[in-house]
Amino acid sequence: MLRIQTLLVERGDQAKIARAAGINKPAMSRIVHGKEVPYPKRGKAIAEAVGWPGDWRELFEDIDGEGGEL
Repeated sequence: MLRIQTLLVERGDQAKIARAAGINKPAMSRIVHGKEVPYPKRGKAIAEAVGWPGDWRELFEDIDGEGGEL
C-alpha cells in the first residue's frame, strides 16, 4: 500500500485532492494505485494538496498496514 492511499482516507476524497492538485481524476487514480509514476510536478502538487510537510516522494513509498515503511 502506498502512503498516499492512507492519507486520502484521512484527509479527503480522491476527487477533491485531484482538483486541488490540478490533476484529472483518472490520472489521480492511476497514481494513487501505483499504475502511473507521479513525476515531480504532479507529485509535488499532490503533496501540497494533502498538506504533506515532508519530501513529496515519501507519499509514494510502500508502507505496511500501520503506516511504517516496508
